[in-house]
Amino acid sequence: MKNKQAQRHAPYTEVKHALAGKGITYRDVAELLGITETTVQQKLNGTSDFYISEQVKICEKFSIEPALFFAGDVA
Repeated sequence: MKNKQAQRHAPYTEVKHALAGKGITYRDVAELLGITETTVQQKLNGTSDFYISEQVKICEKFSIEPALFFAGDVA
């Protein structure tokens, strides 16, 4: 049985919604970043972190507001 990875941070719920709303798939993001779909899923679900360079690429390519990566984390 596979151990579930511990969550490192809150899921990027707002980013997931923004991507889905534009019809952008995990595969699209994975191809952009040169990583696997599983890794994209892990990053969006909070078990791994995005590099800032990855966040920038996602925002620029898919017209995603950068603040969505920090939704809920900023007081």
